[in-house]
Amino acid sequence: MTTRTPMSRRAFSRAAVLVALGVAGLAAGVPRARAAGVPGGADWLGAVDAQASLARLTLPGTHDTCSLYGGGLTQTQTLSVPDQLAAGVRFLDVRCRAVDGVLAIHHGPVFQQIFFGDVLNQCQAFLGAHPGEALVMRVKQEYSTVSDAEFGALFADYRRRWPGLFWTEDRIPRLGEVRGRVVLLADNSGLPGIRWGGGRTDIEDDYDIGTVFELNSRKWPEVSAHLTAARAATDPQRLFLTFTSSSGWGLWPRQAADAITPKLRGYLGGLDRSTRPVLGTVPMDFVTPDLVRSLYALNFGA
Repeated sequence: MTTRTPMSRRAFSRAAVLVALGVAGLAAGVPRARAAGVPGGADWLGAVDAQASLARLTLPGTHDTCSLYGGGLTQTQTLSVPDQLAAGVRFLDVRCRAVDGVLAIHHGPVFQQIFFGDVLNQCQAFLGAHPGEALVMRVKQEYSTVSDAEFGALFADYRRRWPGLFWTEDRIPRLGEVRGRVVLLADNSGLPGIRWGGGRTDIEDDYDIGTVFELNSRKWPEVSAHLTAARAATDPQRLFLTFTSSSGWGLWPRQAADAITPKLRGYLGGLDRSTRPVLGTVPMDFVTPDLVRSLYALNFGA
């Protein structure tokens, strides 16, 4: 009979680390972010340097984040907000209709079966479970025409009921300043925060694309040029946002996404990832976890 000698907890832990390093093929001296590999989607920002400006990161995002209903003309996503966040999405595009004293989430005339308070609950729950993370949220009035002052007052009431959730200064923060919080991009003059379309943002959102031919000749060249401009930028106070989404009379959101996603993948495939290229914030339609991962992995040189 063979007698097994019990292994101490310390010896077991050391052996497990050595096995993991051997499997990964890692040598001494490899930078910590590379040695750690690419984190899972729910916790990747927690592995990023706290001193990093949000403008100098690659942040996967979603266009019309909550638009899961309404059919071919309206739907832009298949993943719920919690599923998007778990996959690694960190920019949310939230469209709010002011109605009866609350903010209902719409895409055009179509109610998306969720209210702003539901979105905030989902964000708060995620950040509570993953305190190393941070979110960037564009808030825009959609399918209502109340004054900016009234829209701002409605938002202020939500902010009061979710104290500490929003970060509303008009500057691009460092990651460590906003972990556990939602950075507000104000697409309405009644809101506080970073001004959408102001001097701190550089936005590509040419969305009215009528056909796939126009997507090939106009939209994709604009997207690729803007991603390249983001890579060349150095200003920590200028946030690049490149929307890959579009639709038009002969090109609905799903068709547009199916046409542009292979081009985006090809662009990503042509990058030297070891240089950790910064693409800025990239909102997309019909995101999938693998596409989101291919973007945030750039922050880790992978």
